[in-house]
Amino acid sequence: MSKLTKTKMVLTHLRSGQTITSLEAINLFSATRLSAIIFTLRQKGLIIATLPTTVIDMFGNSVTYAKYKLLDVDRDDLFSSNSVDVDSVLRPNETQDLSKDKEFANNIKQEDKGTFNKTFLQKLWSKIITGE
Repeated sequence: MSKLTKTKMVLTHLRSGQTITSLEAINLFSATRLSAIIFTLRQKGLIIATLPTTVIDMFGNSVTYAKYKLLDVDRDDLFSSNSVDVDSVLRPNETQDLSKDKEFANNIKQEDKGTFNKTFLQKLWSKIITGE
C-alpha cells in the first residue's frame, strides 16, 4: 500500500473540484509548502490555474494571495491531439512521455512570438471562469 503523501492529499482535494490556498493546505493537510506541491503537479502535466485573490487584512492593508484550481482540461483540448495521462501523475519511477512536454513548450514559445492561436487563451479563460 502506498503512503498517503501531502501531494496526494492536495491532488485529491483539487480533483474534487475545490480550490486551495496556502492557509487551507496548512490547516487541512499540514502542508506548509503548497507552491512546491503545485509546481510538482504542474511538472507532471496537470493544468492548475493560479487565481490571485485580494482581501483587506485586519490592519486595512490590501493583501493578495494565490488560490489554486485544477482545470478539468487535457492539453489536447487546448493545443493538439496529445493528451495528458492524469492518472499517472503520482506514479513514481515510471517513464513519462516527454513528447507531450516538448509540444507544450513549443506552443508556449509560439505564444511568445505572437503567432500563438488565440483560441487557447479563450478556452483556458473559459475553463477558469466557469470551473468546467
